[in-house]
Amino acid sequence: MSEVLFRDRVRDQDRLSVREIVTSTGFFSAAEVDVAEELVVERLAKGDESGYFFVFAETPHGRSLGYACYGPTPCTVCTFDLYWVAVHESMRGRGLGKSLLAQVENRLKVLGGGKLIAETSSRAQYAPTHRFYLSCGFALEARIGEYYAPGEDILYFTKSIGRDQATD
Repeated sequence: MSEVLFRDRVRDQDRLSVREIVTSTGFFSAAEVDVAEELVVERLAKGDESGYFFVFAETPHGRSLGYACYGPTPCTVCTFDLYWVAVHESMRGRGLGKSLLAQVENRLKVLGGGKLIAETSSRAQYAPTHRFYLSCGFALEARIGEYYAPGEDILYFTKSIGRDQATD
C-alpha cells in the first residue's frame, strides 16, 4: 500500500467522500448511506458537541480511501461507540481498516481508554466484518435476536482500550 495519511479534521467535501466510500462497499442500504453522510453534516455543524469524531485515511493528494467515525457513548464514563469503519472497495484487503481502527484506539488511549463497542448485523453478508472485529482483538459480547428484522440479530463486539499513553 502506498503512503497513507490520517487526519481528524472534517471538511465539507467529506460528505461526498463518505457517501462514495460507504456506497462502494455494497454492504449498505440507501438509508444507511444517508446516515453515514448525516454524521459528517452533524460534525460540520456542531463540532465536538456533535459527539461524532472522525479519522480519514487519504492519499498525499487528498483522495479519501477510508474512514472511521466514533464517539463517546452518552451517560457513560469511558465507553465509546464505533459508528463506522469503512474502506473504499478498491482498497479492501490491504490492512487499511486495521490501520484506521488503530488510529481510533490511539485517540481513545489519549482520552484515558475505556471500552469500544461496534454494532453490526448477523446477516451472512457481514461474516467478513465479524472476522475483522475478532482479528482486531474484539470479542462478541452480546447478541439481541430479531433486532433489525426477522432472522437478523444485532451483534455487539467490544474491546477494552488500555489507559496508557498512545502509541505511534
